[in-house]
Amino acid sequence: MARAILKNCQIIDGLKEEPLVNGIIVVEDERISWVGQASDFDLKLEKNATIIDMNGMYVLPGLWDMHLHLDYQGLKDIAAPRTVAQRTLFSYRRALTFLYNGVTSLRLVGTSDGIDFALRDGIARGDYLGPRILTAGKGINSTGGHGSKDGTGFDGPYEFRRAARQVVFKGADLVKVMVTGGIAGRNEAFDAPQTLEDEVAAVVEIAHNWGKHVSAHVASAEAAIMCAKVGVDTIEHGYALTEEALETMLTRGSKYVPTLIVTDNPSYWEAIGTANWAVEKIKQAYDSHHKAVEMAIKMGLTIAVGTDVPVPFMDGAIVVVREMEALAKLGAKPQDIIKWATLTAATICGVNDQVGTIENGKIADLIAVPENPYESVSNLRDIRFVMSKGTIARNELPNQQEVGVLAGRLEEGI
Repeated sequence: MARAILKNCQIIDGLKEEPLVNGIIVVEDERISWVGQASDFDLKLEKNATIIDMNGMYVLPGLWDMHLHLDYQGLKDIAAPRTVAQRTLFSYRRALTFLYNGVTSLRLVGTSDGIDFALRDGIARGDYLGPRILTAGKGINSTGGHGSKDGTGFDGPYEFRRAARQVVFKGADLVKVMVTGGIAGRNEAFDAPQTLEDEVAAVVEIAHNWGKHVSAHVASAEAAIMCAKVGVDTIEHGYALTEEALETMLTRGSKYVPTLIVTDNPSYWEAIGTANWAVEKIKQAYDSHHKAVEMAIKMGLTIAVGTDVPVPFMDGAIVVVREMEALAKLGAKPQDIIKWATLTAATICGVNDQVGTIENGKIADLIAVPENPYESVSNLRDIRFVMSKGTIARNELPNQQEVGVLAGRLEEGI
């Protein structure tokens, strides 16, 4: 049994309001077996364990991205033909890029050709190093609706039931349904209604019968109200949500995954060559999107951190951290944002008994930074250490000689 002891930690366990100073975390194989104060642990008795001096680093649970398309290469390349093999290799490299930068769990909300299932299962078996993956498989859209590559789709509640049954049969961890238009649909308004109430309700019924949660691509307030009323678990994007829509979500228990960085900096998308039609929709959605998220924060609506952008980095940060910074700009507290990116995400996905906090018995998904992220989430830009399921994926601690096999081989960005 492999036993590693992380000493000299400042532990942000996700349960307490303040870090535990001078803490110790004991990891046996892939799980945490002990967490506590150094004064309560006798290191002298540890003759065969690997001792890792964290040099006062702040250690916290690994982050989640709750809205990701691993094979999404860029808005300007939406129509670019790529083989399944090319997309698979690209997707795995991107998954490793996220892991190396502290994102130890990914919720995928729309991938074709079974790439997501193959990666998820291979990583879970231990065949490959990689982040935890939960996936919806291919999103379910109405005929010609958002996400359709060739205009095909489903119509009416019976067809939507069949589509939901097909995706859960394949092993999906959740079900994704497209309800309105979006930014990346060239021939649609971003808030255009597409899927009807009885169709969404049919998907919710089947998914919940199978014990799966439902994620809905939603832009408009009307669609969000409808989705919340029929039991959709997470409303994604919400570019134009009103106070009424947010209150309905709060009352009905729907969570919000705002993907704020989609609209947070339109000039960024122009600078990297995004198609003009997509940039124009980003600009159109900017004000209403930011207002919606600001209202949601003040209202106390449960939020989870997701990104939905075709790049792994933005403005010098891994996109999950950039999303956290965008939420902070609108008034969210660092403690809340970190919870949204850890425990809240794990709870929505039904794995909070395994990950999301640093506790005895939980899987050792851990990251470390030099400065306190409870003071500013921007301190998560400087991740020095990543442990995934008890395996060290990144180690840039002081006085460490090992660079790591992944260093210099992953995606980079501006």
